[in-house]
Amino acid sequence: MNEQEIRDLFREMRDEPVPADSLARARMGVAERIGAERIGRKRWWVPLLAIAGCLIGAFLLLKPAKAPVPVQHPALPEVAQVRLPPETPPAPAPRRPKRARPKQVAVPVSMIRIETPDPEVVILLVN
Repeated sequence: MNEQEIRDLFREMRDEPVPADSLARARMGVAERIGAERIGRKRWWVPLLAIAGCLIGAFLLLKPAKAPVPVQHPALPEVAQVRLPPETPPAPAPRRPKRARPKQVAVPVSMIRIETPDPEVVILLVN
């Protein structure tokens, strides 16, 4: 058989309808395989989650209640007012001596002057 004969055979097979009983058997086999994989693989965690929820609920319901702890409020401190006698003036605040300013050191300045062909433009580079 060459390629042309194989193509002709596939065209003839495509034109023929598939028998209904073989199509139904193929669909049932696929459904059984998919159903077994879904139940066995994806639903195993549901019962574990339900059991965990029941255990947590039982622990919360059966936990003994604790007595509330009384809160002790601290007493407010008493504030005493002290007045100075009127004849004594307040003491002056001590003054700091003036700091001597550091002497400024003269830094030599270097300058480069560049003249351009235009007499109004002069470039000065200052360091």
